[in-house]
Amino acid sequence: MPEPDQGRHKEMMMNTRKKILSAFLVASSLALAVPLVAQAGPGMGGCGGPMTMHKGGGMGGDGGGGMMRMLRGLDLSDAQRDQIFELKHAQMPAMREQMKVVRGLRDQLRDAALAETYDAAKVKALTEQQAEAMAGMMQMRLAHQHAVYQLLTPEQREALKQRRDARGDKRQGMGLGMMRGGPDADV
Repeated sequence: MPEPDQGRHKEMMMNTRKKILSAFLVASSLALAVPLVAQAGPGMGGCGGPMTMHKGGGMGGDGGGGMMRMLRGLDLSDAQRDQIFELKHAQMPAMREQMKVVRGLRDQLRDAALAETYDAAKVKALTEQQAEAMAGMMQMRLAHQHAVYQLLTPEQREALKQRRDARGDKRQGMGLGMMRGGPDADV
């Protein structure tokens, strides 16, 4: 029979190990989650995707997706910059409201997944509402991008098109895999 002090010592060691293991699991989970969130693309809910409202709000963080990044280096005039600023900020309230709808539906879907009983009809209705809300956001985003595009000179449009094409060429070589019809799709 172990001595009382030895039993208490074992118990303390086990508690210490549990605490260390718990801290390790939390730290490793965070370490794995941070890069994934940072790299999340549009629609994934990460930084810069449609689920964020950083840098002026809306889809892509700037109300115009990656287009605002693509405009860098196009030598925009002050008038063009002012007009783009106005377009972006005019769209923000509507985009913010649409985001509230998407978030609310996402929360309801999470609750439905954890409910005692699965209500397929409710889940179907919620997913259809969420798809409609996200489609509305995409439509707003594309309307904004088109309005910005209309402000560009023919030379700026050509430069933007060349950048977009170059970016597309880079993406084609990335091996998109089977699920996206990439080069390995038939393997």
